Amino acid sequence: MYSINRHVIVVKPKKPYIEWINSLPNSEEPIEIGELGTDCTSYLIPDFDYEDDSHKYIQEIYKSIFEIELEGWSTDERTWPQQRTYQLFQKWFTIEIHSEVIDCLESKIEKDAL
Repeated sequence: MYSINRHVIVVKPKKPYIEWINSLPNSEEPIEIGELGTDCTSYLIPDFDYEDDSHKYIQEIYKSIFEIELEGWSTDERTWPQQRTYQLFQKWFTIEIHSEVIDCLESKIEKDAL
């Protein structure tokens, strides 16, 4: 096992994001927050010495994360919020920062572009 030089952020949905999902035209049965809160998307970010630096980095990349999360439910950008500000991002998602990342495998990590 190896410690890797990354932190992990976990993006967890909040009620406004769930409400947006349920408002989509193709929405069938309503989604509950508990359904999405257990298997959340994780992102690797640089290994910062201070949590404040992690938060600053998240502010730099939040638009991309926001769009990935929205696209998971609707590829029609007309359904997305028009003003995707950092404040809205914070209202829609909780961000957990985890500083210790352990790679349990010997094989190389494969990357696929989004």
